[in-house]
Amino acid sequence: MNDEKFLKGKVALITGAGSGFGREMAKCFASKGADLVINDINMEGLEETRDIILKDHKVEIFLAKADISNSEEVNNMAKKVSEKFDNVFLLVNNAGIDSGLYASLKSKEDSYDKVMAVNVKGAWNVTKAFFRQMKRQRQFEPIRGKIINIASCAGTENGINPFFGVYSASKATLIAFTKLWALELGPSDITVNAISPGVFLTPLYKNDPKVIRLLLEARGVKLPIDKIGEAKWVADIALFLASPTANYITGQNLILDGGMTISINKL
Repeated sequence: MNDEKFLKGKVALITGAGSGFGREMAKCFASKGADLVINDINMEGLEETRDIILKDHKVEIFLAKADISNSEEVNNMAKKVSEKFDNVFLLVNNAGIDSGLYASLKSKEDSYDKVMAVNVKGAWNVTKAFFRQMKRQRQFEPIRGKIINIASCAGTENGINPFFGVYSASKATLIAFTKLWALELGPSDITVNAISPGVFLTPLYKNDPKVIRLLLEARGVKLPIDKIGEAKWVADIALFLASPTANYITGQNLILDGGMTISINKL
């Protein structure tokens, strides 16, 4: 990562970029020269993200308001992106919603449908809409494109539990898709990896450290690194995966949790 602008001439598409992890990743990629496609259902959030980035970086930014759970909207977004840019080197499936603190079998059907539609089907829709474009990008060889899925420790073997219900199941599925897509797309020189954050200050937890502390206490968990994560830390790991240093990494799920999952394993 010695090249300060290693993403110059490359386009990064980030879903759920109106706030939280998505906004921080957009800022990081722009700092390395990437032009951006930022997606969300919240246009106000997208405009805010754009304005923050343009204060510090001279990059092109395309605002793509779309519901990723709707394949028609995603395909329309892909068409507009292809008219604007000649590549999408980096795709980050970040958009996600939670299911509330309910055991999966106590969740309502509409809640199940919404969580799976965004967290799983949404990532599938977006990946399906852009992977063919990535395959054609021979100008970027040895790696033609990179996909990063933002999963969660709640979807990992040690982190999954009824406390997070359907959300845990959706993120476990996204981790499985990460490995499956890495196998499917590897022969086309496309890498696919996941990042599984633990407890971070994001809108998902109402940006409130007290909420996070209560959740940890309810499970009897004490973090070995007793700090609540910052969104920038996830963005830094995404930036590493986007860099040439990570060109030989694929099919991996990088856990970023301050040791939370190993603590759960020791209980």
